[in-house]
Amino acid sequence: MKVKDTAMGIAIALLLLTVMAVILLGGTAHTPSAGIRPLAEFYLKHCINVYNTTWWTSSPAAVTSMLWDYRGIDTYYETSVFFLAIIGGVALFRIAEVKLKAENEGGGRELGLSIIVKTSTRITFPLILIVSVSIALHGHLNPGGGFQAGSILAVCPLLLIASFSRRYLEDRLELSRAKCIALFTAGLVLIALVAALPLAIGGALMQNQPKHWSPKSPWELLTKIGPFELSGTIFFLDIAELLAVGFGFTLLFLLLSMPEKEFKRLLGL
Repeated sequence: MKVKDTAMGIAIALLLLTVMAVILLGGTAHTPSAGIRPLAEFYLKHCINVYNTTWWTSSPAAVTSMLWDYRGIDTYYETSVFFLAIIGGVALFRIAEVKLKAENEGGGRELGLSIIVKTSTRITFPLILIVSVSIALHGHLNPGGGFQAGSILAVCPLLLIASFSRRYLEDRLELSRAKCIALFTAGLVLIALVAALPLAIGGALMQNQPKHWSPKSPWELLTKIGPFELSGTIFFLDIAELLAVGFGFTLLFLLLSMPEKEFKRLLGL
């Protein structure tokens, strides 16, 4: 054990010395230029250009506007890959559709953790939920968006599974796998509908604001709901992504949290 620890210490020391040598010998000389690169200039001009709003996205959150308004097709394919991964997980755990009996095979772990952990979870659960919804609703204005909000939303059921149990989530809160699939699918359908909306009025697929290659857009239809200023389709795409990502992860958590003993018993192993 001592020889192994010594060898690891020497390896770490050599790594640090190598990094220091690279820095001292000018390894960091390849720094970004002072000027703006063409791609960055394009995004600055078309995403957050408050001085000329002719072709911009009207979304102060530059990253969100890039993902949806200029890389929308890429984002759509990424969401499709996520959908296929979720469906693949559901297919692998198809046997888990059988309603599990309330047995004590899992012991204390299946019943949940201590009262301190459960109380802390009850306090933090609504706070995490509020943060998630807020990030989704303001993703077109501030850093964030639908994927980030959905990832945060998925923390809520994960906390409940760890603190209480999987059965608490399914039986007490009635958040079944079927409901997760329905909400997950609803998010994907909403993405598809919002993406196709510009085509119905002569615009381009997933288009938000008017562009010089496609002047027609659903901007005038989706720019405001009552007193709330929106960024056209970006707002609705963030909400749809919240549903797809949040409940997609929740579905996987429900499947993966199934006790191994119970899973083997259902398979007859």
